[in-house]
Amino acid sequence: MPVRVAVIGGGVVGLMALKNFREDGFDATLYEGRAWVGGLWKYSDDEWLSTAENTKFNSSKFRTAIPDFPFSKHVDDFPTASQLYEYLNAYCQHFDLWPHVKLSSRVTSVKRSGERWALEVTPNDAPSYTAHYDKVAFACGSFTSPRQPTLDGIDQFKGRALHAVNFHNPSQFEGQNVLVVGAHASAQDVVAQLSEHASHVYLSHRSGVLLLSRYSSDGSVYDRMPPLNFTIFTLYLQTWFPNLFTWMMDSLIGMMAKKSFPTQPASLGSLLTTKAPSIAVAAPLIASELYPHFESGFCEGVPGIRKISGPRSIELTSDRTLDNVDAIVYCTGYHMTIPVEMESSLNPYAYPGSSANLYRQIFPLHPDPDIRNSLAFLGQAAVPLPGFAQHEMVSMCISQVWRGKSRLPPLAEMQRWHRNIQAWRADQTKRYQAQSTFYPVFVPMADHLAWMDSCAGLGMRRHFGLLSRWTNWEAWKFWWNDRELYNLCLTGLSSPAIFRLFDEGKRKAWAGARKQILLDNESVKLQQQERQKQLQAKKEI
Repeated sequence: MPVRVAVIGGGVVGLMALKNFREDGFDATLYEGRAWVGGLWKYSDDEWLSTAENTKFNSSKFRTAIPDFPFSKHVDDFPTASQLYEYLNAYCQHFDLWPHVKLSSRVTSVKRSGERWALEVTPNDAPSYTAHYDKVAFACGSFTSPRQPTLDGIDQFKGRALHAVNFHNPSQFEGQNVLVVGAHASAQDVVAQLSEHASHVYLSHRSGVLLLSRYSSDGSVYDRMPPLNFTIFTLYLQTWFPNLFTWMMDSLIGMMAKKSFPTQPASLGSLLTTKAPSIAVAAPLIASELYPHFESGFCEGVPGIRKISGPRSIELTSDRTLDNVDAIVYCTGYHMTIPVEMESSLNPYAYPGSSANLYRQIFPLHPDPDIRNSLAFLGQAAVPLPGFAQHEMVSMCISQVWRGKSRLPPLAEMQRWHRNIQAWRADQTKRYQAQSTFYPVFVPMADHLAWMDSCAGLGMRRHFGLLSRWTNWEAWKFWWNDRELYNLCLTGLSSPAIFRLFDEGKRKAWAGARKQILLDNESVKLQQQERQKQLQAKKEI
């Protein structure tokens, strides 16, 4: 009898997990509390996070795609929220996932029942019921518990204060002066929506942020580079010379930021004078939708908030006071939580925002080996690589562990890894003065990718490793038989399809991977040429 697996959450991570589990022979079912799949990529005004109607994905379609499901050529260079929603529905259709998806069915609790898991499921229009499974994978996302600062003196503020998760209908801010707290992706969406209604926006931030354009000066999408060869080199550099690696990456990203927006309007304010944190602890902002509002003067960068000093007055850390603020919107991120009731020994977060008590940010550090091998959490780890592929690799790893093709180490070794990751985070936090809410999901890139490569059976290191490619007969055979593809994999666009190229006896390879890698590289060249034509046409007007 097939092993029964429950996937909780129908966003992109949950859908990829469902597909991979079923592909590997599990009897997997996905539960989603909303009436649709795609999670936050469908606009909604309910209590859960959703994208704004104007949101674009931060990485290009050439790097974003699920490895064995490319985007249509008609999708924008940077997919819109609606295009991503359509894409994920098409993914379900293509891989025949719909019969295994239960919509409007929220899982409210997960409990151990003998040797199985008991899920309490609450449908929107029917009585609750209990379903039993052998394995459970949580794909609830990391944006479930809004993080809202407590501002000194907020009780005397007479305007409206709300978190971005509750920001809907921007017309209600018509003619108002709005203070947006935070300077990242959600802040960009809020500012862009307010631009058609509000009078002025102050963008408050405690630390600087590097602003990048979606396109490089040569017309190519910004994430066309680096190629795999460079990425592999940086992984070795990060392992043996971590400080040099960080300095090099900070320098490269800094140069990209200067080229992205060479003019510096005065309205950037403190963003001009406040040094951005290191790439080691915070990601830059793809700011193509935000920057024009600095140029027009509609948006003004200001430093952090010291206190609320009156009904509409806010004192900043620079000693400046804003006397005309009508509303405050917190774009301050989310605490890491699992929004499902479970025993404290099973919940990886002791409290909202705490560090996850997980091995590899995936498997629970529980004394019972049966629990360690039947419970998993997706979306709790990330490295600074674009697109969905790294999160699909996590579900591949989980599937191979549950199949017995890969094995978890003994508990003591898992705990040792966890202690090391805690020490690494403490060191990074102190060294780079981390304040970013994105930081809790960061893991060391070299270690994380090496483990996933081995656990999922990707074959990347064997074929492309800086040293191993020279000592591996399979790599030499690949180079000899298909030199064009081999060289393109190393020096061309890092197509997501490369992660489905090799069959290592674990996760399934994709027969269309070679063709897609070639097509992605050709498509990104055509994109650059088309962009250059558009830029030239603008110059001639």
